[in-house]
Amino acid sequence: MTHRLDAVFRPRSLVVIGASRDRQSMSGSLLHNLKQSFTGPLYVVHPSAAEVDGVPTRASVPELPDALDLAFIAVPARLVLPVARQCVEKKFRALVVISAGFSETGPAGRELEQQLLELARRAGVPLVGPNCLGMLNTDPHHAVNGTFSLPQPPAGNVAVGTQSGALGFVFPDYIRPWRIGISQLLSTGNKCDVGENDLLEFWRDDPQTQVIQLYLESFQQPREFLRLARQVSLDKPILMLKAGRTSAGQRAAGSHTAALAGPDQVAQGLLKQAGVIRAASLEELFETTALLATQPLPRGRRVAILTNAGGPGVVCADALEAAGLSVPELSPGLQERLRAPLPPAASVKNPVDLIGSTDPRHFADCLQALLPADELDAVVIIYVPRLPDTSDQIAQAVIDAGRPWAGKTVLSVFMQAEAAPTRLLDTDYRVPAFRFPEAAARALASAAARYEWLARPAGRLTRPAGMRLPEARRIVDQALASRSRGIAPQTDQPDKPEQPEPVQEPGFWLDPAATQRLVEACGLDVPEWYLAGGADEAIDAARRIGSAVVLKANSPTALHKASAGGVQLDLRGPAEIRLAYDLIRSAVPDTQGVLVQRYVPGGIEVLLGARRDESFGQVIGCGLGGTLVERLGRVGFRLHPLTDRDADELVDEQLAFLLNDERADGERSTLRQPLAPMRSALLCISCLLSEVPEFAELDLNPIKLLVDQRRACCVDARFHLAPGA
Repeated sequence: MTHRLDAVFRPRSLVVIGASRDRQSMSGSLLHNLKQSFTGPLYVVHPSAAEVDGVPTRASVPELPDALDLAFIAVPARLVLPVARQCVEKKFRALVVISAGFSETGPAGRELEQQLLELARRAGVPLVGPNCLGMLNTDPHHAVNGTFSLPQPPAGNVAVGTQSGALGFVFPDYIRPWRIGISQLLSTGNKCDVGENDLLEFWRDDPQTQVIQLYLESFQQPREFLRLARQVSLDKPILMLKAGRTSAGQRAAGSHTAALAGPDQVAQGLLKQAGVIRAASLEELFETTALLATQPLPRGRRVAILTNAGGPGVVCADALEAAGLSVPELSPGLQERLRAPLPPAASVKNPVDLIGSTDPRHFADCLQALLPADELDAVVIIYVPRLPDTSDQIAQAVIDAGRPWAGKTVLSVFMQAEAAPTRLLDTDYRVPAFRFPEAAARALASAAARYEWLARPAGRLTRPAGMRLPEARRIVDQALASRSRGIAPQTDQPDKPEQPEPVQEPGFWLDPAATQRLVEACGLDVPEWYLAGGADEAIDAARRIGSAVVLKANSPTALHKASAGGVQLDLRGPAEIRLAYDLIRSAVPDTQGVLVQRYVPGGIEVLLGARRDESFGQVIGCGLGGTLVERLGRVGFRLHPLTDRDADELVDEQLAFLLNDERADGERSTLRQPLAPMRSALLCISCLLSEVPEFAELDLNPIKLLVDQRRACCVDARFHLAPGA
């Protein structure tokens, strides 16, 4: 199938419009790189020169042949639009705009970029850039270096997409020491048209590409990215450095979910949902790429350390454990096999410490025992060169001993200032060599997480039992109808005449009665409740409930009721209830009575919620709840709709914190069972959002997880409707 980027990555003819005679300029370097790499017809447009860098020129675009494949435009910004229009008229198949001076410069540049995009879209011509480094392809059948950066990098299996032209310069250079080559590279620049989704779609089917590296500052279409990345990740690992972790400001939020769902938190959830490996730094990006491009994935988290120095072995063990991997003590049988060829002083428990040995035979013998062992999933080799000129021999021993067991993941750490021995990466069996143990641990943890992601069953959209979605829809429709008639839906005192409420801000919060009914319609457990307009009514409601109760202010302004003093807990008897009612009235003067609920003691308080994000659409989050939710910030996010797998992964992220149990990392399947109600409630929220897309924000906080009873009880909730927002 022909892809829209074929003309970009596999052009049959090229033209450079605006090439400079100065070899050191961007357009001059671009032309020179194209001359050195591309073997097809190459044209140059220059208004006055007869030739540029030995290539005969044409004075203008109309003088070129029709239907050329790819045009590189490197003229001043004010000339780009008329030149692009001429290219479209000549039926060119794709455009790469190197020129800067567009949306990155302000409103005038944004308008110019929009006109350029509209021109390309009308013509159906893919547009790369503007303000970009260009592209390259190392496939010998389609070789082209259409960048103004360094010479052509070595060919390989890593595709690179970068939103930063400057990083496009350095990516090939940083990859080179790992002996990893590039299949294709493309700098998206301002990515007004061609973006990361086009690249994923192209690289999904490209036989030359086995690993994908991305640097992004923003998502063009997050939901399409999720769909494509989920699909591509099943066959090819995607590694990303996502910039923009902080935000200069965040809108005032009415719900805890909205306050916590910042752009980076949501992006993190999106990448996990898609199976994308997110690197915390450029260094980590290349380290993890090196491992995934050279070694198989570990089939578990059990790691052996083979070292000739105790200190680095301890550092490595700590780093592995901190990254969620395990360094188990080796079985007696394996220890016996290791001990046979080693000096008596050597330690064989794990780490296996060779006590300063520089003998390649010791490393080879140990690897021949460790690599076949079913009790291990990976081996990290650490070598400290106590004697000069010994690293090459150790590297050769690692290659020779490891090759027969190429299905087991092997990493090495050569702790020396100079580069690691090249022979580790120059053979058919390649072992990545790291400078420090912590780097190896980070890369191995990412590889293990990828294996686990691949091993999980595909997710399914499911509806939990007990949901009454038609009833939920009716509750919302009634509230919307009341709002459209100018009736304030948050009044809780039916004995008073309803007053029209002017609508000034978009949307509104559901009143407590509608909120409680909506939670019940979702099939969630809700404590018995009543609305009370005064203290006497509250006392009567408590008598009907027949146990300790909670009073909550029914106020249109006190959204966070507890922090406003609008919540009183564990009340027993008329005197306590009357006092609590007076305290709430004093703290929240505009309260319109109270909500009286059965008091639910104990349990683990969690937050489940959702918000409509301008870029990402509906986003669902869960984590620690109650009054400390924003202070602790322990909330994970995923894009709606959730599959059962998405819900499981969200619960998994929160296990250790929710259960306060250090075993959570190693016994997830067992410990997940008490949190099954949380998984079900997440799926309820997702189903509700599908039925009622008008929700802008919703919070179920707290939901009390009553672990011993295997149930979840929603003790507070808020729903914000904003149709059409």
